[in-house]
Amino acid sequence: MREVKGIVKNFGSVFFLLVPLLVLPTVHATQIISGSGPFSTTVISSVTSLVDGIAIIQETFTLSLTGLFVGTTLGTALVVIDLSTGSGVFHGMQTFTGTANGVAGSFQMSFSAEITGFTSFQGQFTILTGSGGLSNLHGHGTIAGIVNVSGTYSGTFTFT
Repeated sequence: MREVKGIVKNFGSVFFLLVPLLVLPTVHATQIISGSGPFSTTVISSVTSLVDGIAIIQETFTLSLTGLFVGTTLGTALVVIDLSTGSGVFHGMQTFTGTANGVAGSFQMSFSAEITGFTSFQGQFTILTGSGGLSNLHGHGTIAGIVNVSGTYSGTFTFT
């Protein structure tokens, strides 16, 4: 009888030690995704200033994206172009609303690019913060295309 009481007592001690493990948060695996797709641009408004042969343009725009990201963005950009060479740069911020890999939500991203020949651009973007189902989305990638017309994006993204 003492053996049974000892076994029950030891089981109770072990059980008591294991109970806290039941309330620990579940560990989620990080999902790494590579993806790409096209986008088209619509300029909503722009203000242009000319200074010594340099065009300085402030734009508000939308993008329509398909591929890994399906949805729209609303953003602002500062574009600077040397009118004598057609070379320039742009940078800005935008907010995406839609789905990423089928998960709904929104996120903010920064972007920057170099312009050549007045129209072509190549650059990069970084996802900064998200909300909804995309609150744990992080990533960065490349962009390329025709200024204020269309382009493509490609990158590596993680859901943590």
